[in-house]
Amino acid sequence: MIIKIERSGGIAGISRSTEIDSSELPSDLVTKVKKIIQNRKLATVSSKVTPRGAADHYAYKISINDGESQIIIECNQYNLQDDFKSLIKYIEKHSKRDKISKNP
Repeated sequence: MIIKIERSGGIAGISRSTEIDSSELPSDLVTKVKKIIQNRKLATVSSKVTPRGAADHYAYKISINDGESQIIIECNQYNLQDDFKSLIKYIEKHSKRDKISKNP
């Protein structure tokens, strides 16, 4: 499986795209990814829910491709589920495939 994390927003408006193959993940994160693939309800998060007055927050797009299907989850730092938090943190720290760009 290929997991791709796209993060945008923040104070500087920098977008970051990172991806990793599931074979590079620790077993507990592989289990979480498989759980997300099997239970599509976990992948339904409203990206539009932000607290009133919130500014400069991060938005995330998480794509999981298992070779047969692809799931795309869009959320922000305020409604990010715990399963996704640990996955994003690990991938952003350990991925060797990273692309950073500044939004205009």
